[in-house]
Amino acid sequence: MIAPVPNQGSSEERRPLLNSSSQSSDKNKSPLYRARRSPVAVACVVAMALFTDMVVYGVVVPILPMIVKERLGGNSSAIGLLFACYAIGLLASTPFFAILSDKYQNRRIPMMVGMLGLAVATIGFSLASNYWVLIIARIGQGSAGGASWTIGLGLLADVYPPDNLGFVMGATMMANAVGFMVGPVVGAYFYDYHGYKAPFIFCAALAFLDFLCILFIAEPEKRKLSPSSSSTAVDQDVEGLVVGELSTSTIVAVERTAAAISDPKHAQDILDDGLHHHSSSNSESSGYGSMAASAPAAPVEDPSMFQIACNWTIICCLLATFVAASVFSGLEPIFPLYLQELLDASVTQTGLMLTAAIFPTLFASLIGYWSDRVGHFFVSLLGMVVFSMATFSLVLPTSFVSFVLPLMLFGLGSSMILTPLLPAMADVVNKNGWNCYAKTYALYNMTYSLSMAAGPILAGYVYDDFGFRWTMTMFGIMSIVATPIIFSDQIKKVVSSLAIWRRQGSEVETAEQESA
Repeated sequence: MIAPVPNQGSSEERRPLLNSSSQSSDKNKSPLYRARRSPVAVACVVAMALFTDMVVYGVVVPILPMIVKERLGGNSSAIGLLFACYAIGLLASTPFFAILSDKYQNRRIPMMVGMLGLAVATIGFSLASNYWVLIIARIGQGSAGGASWTIGLGLLADVYPPDNLGFVMGATMMANAVGFMVGPVVGAYFYDYHGYKAPFIFCAALAFLDFLCILFIAEPEKRKLSPSSSSTAVDQDVEGLVVGELSTSTIVAVERTAAAISDPKHAQDILDDGLHHHSSSNSESSGYGSMAASAPAAPVEDPSMFQIACNWTIICCLLATFVAASVFSGLEPIFPLYLQELLDASVTQTGLMLTAAIFPTLFASLIGYWSDRVGHFFVSLLGMVVFSMATFSLVLPTSFVSFVLPLMLFGLGSSMILTPLLPAMADVVNKNGWNCYAKTYALYNMTYSLSMAAGPILAGYVYDDFGFRWTMTMFGIMSIVATPIIFSDQIKKVVSSLAIWRRQGSEVETAEQESA
């Protein structure tokens, strides 16, 4: 389900001050012209790209451990390294795609290149005859994924307003979850019943189909960020421009006047973009904004990745991403081996079991919608609690059925952690007036890549020496230790609220005793 663009007001409210014909020019175009430039079409193409990337990624999860162990005679350490090679490719390609995309303001071409590269890398898996060919194909797969994740998320931030971005990204991540859920089952089925090459040929065909989908859409027009020079006319908070009880038409009229007076050169840009204000600023204040400065910083048009990474909210998002993704990716290479040792599971049975961990991520859209309303970091904190408990509980089951609930909690916690972080990072970009969505999400993807490299390698070595129980215990402890660091401000707010609640209760009780 893809969220529509929120109503931006009537045609009278949105009529540009300097050029009244630009708003109605698209109405005379053909349906195909409008469809290729529709935000819904962009969201669908991004969702398809992430779906394809995760199908290809998920296909190999139950297959590669068996290939390395049975066909090549490798151990769990070799399997962990092979899984980590995806992250190495992703890490290497992400800044390349991001910098070029933001510099030349083009998203389509890098995504098309990435999707063709994914098809070629997948064909490489089917031609692999030794371990090192698998390594090269895995790195190529990760390199191609850098385009889908970095450019795709930047596309969504280009065409959707901040107050709807959490829901849209949640819906897009749901497509990603569906792909990851379908991938292991499809890969196991083709591998067991149609041979070694069949799953990879299927994935290559899917990647080429997605290339055609990207080719269909036109390069979208970016949402223009207005400078903060009109802040004297309207009040601002950390979540965006907030105006108390004024109507939308009044707000737009005020901004038009302020824009035309303060900076006529940029007035048309501001007027065409309009004013995206939040009517529920109180509920939003419990989100990431509480961790940021109370006043907006001066706009920086094109900050470096180092400047972006120095923002405290971005640091918290990246650390939470690293912890959650390293634990989840660390489970992937050792879980098939553990199921085979414990229950003598086949590749198909392992693929079906992995869907239990991925199924809860289908609710990412609802999680994104909820985080937009109650606060991004609040939902992410709850997710970390669920995730930590599920990590410890994975060592308890002794049958296929008893694995279902811990795996579902594991997937739910992961989705609750990661989904709110994407719009939280977009909020930072909007608040600071940056024009760097691709570079911001490049940092997210680079962190995710590092975690996907560290998690499988660490899990492979620990599993070899200490077994599954101690591996998951180590990951659970890591999640618990990181929680107070990532969510320190949120925890302080909760403690402060409890103290105020107790003090108010004591005052009420004292007043009742005095009145009695």
